[in-house]
Amino acid sequence: MYIRNDMNKQQHIEQFYNQQKKLTLENPSYKTYVDYYTHETLRLDLAGGDDLTTTAVLDTNPTVSANVIAKQDGVIAGLQEVAYFLHSFPIQIEFLKKDGDTILNKDIVLTLNGPVQDILKVERTMLNLLQRMSGIATHTKNYVDQIPQSVLLCPTRKTQWGLLDKRAVTLGGGGTHRLGLYDFVLIKDNHLPYITDLEAKAKELNEKELFWEIEADTADQVREFAMLNPSAIMFDNFSPEDILILVNELHQTHPDIILEASGGINEQTIAAYGKTGVDIISMGSLTHSVTSLDIGLDIL
Repeated sequence: MYIRNDMNKQQHIEQFYNQQKKLTLENPSYKTYVDYYTHETLRLDLAGGDDLTTTAVLDTNPTVSANVIAKQDGVIAGLQEVAYFLHSFPIQIEFLKKDGDTILNKDIVLTLNGPVQDILKVERTMLNLLQRMSGIATHTKNYVDQIPQSVLLCPTRKTQWGLLDKRAVTLGGGGTHRLGLYDFVLIKDNHLPYITDLEAKAKELNEKELFWEIEADTADQVREFAMLNPSAIMFDNFSPEDILILVNELHQTHPDIILEASGGINEQTIAAYGKTGVDIISMGSLTHSVTSLDIGLDIL
């Protein structure tokens, strides 16, 4: 993606690190992920057959109502995706909450009305999606509340459910970072040994007006890379104290460079990182080891 010279630093942050507007069903890439984690997941669950238990023990298929109920406090996410998934079945939905809402234990999130066999068939696929996305949104919100509004909290690419995980983060108040390898150039430590002339490559990227970020592991690298005029610099596994010193330097010498902290950030340290003056904090734990939110379905 290219830099727009008529945009300021904050606008570039929104353009490249907060791409939530692309995470809708109007985006074919996002729709592909939703299809896979709903329709394709159910297809694999049925293995070309049907719900053996339901068809074996239920002789009738009456129309029933069911409630999807929160079993703990959190942030609800995944309702857009559930609506898309259930549209393929003779099930009517009434949403009592919207994506990003705070929910409390025992809150009814949505109600279903339709043939009992269809509701039982889709139950686990629907709940798995709601539980994971809501768990990520809740986890993100807990961290967002600990840092200044001027700092954007982002996931990494350590996403088990791809773009669905990214959307869940946005519903908790975070950003997206890259949606894929196609978004912008991010030079990491594994790239550096194979770049024969970094200064020449940086000049080439800047002449093409490409947005590019580079990962730094030491203070000397930060200062060296800043001289190359990247769009952004990532502080990888730096302490908050060391980042604060470098941010103060760079704000004086290179105020337009976007600054990101990543690596080793957790619930105990995020507040300190939020006070360093960085523009972005990225955390793999937002998605790679999250606990799902407890949500259940009760047939009435």
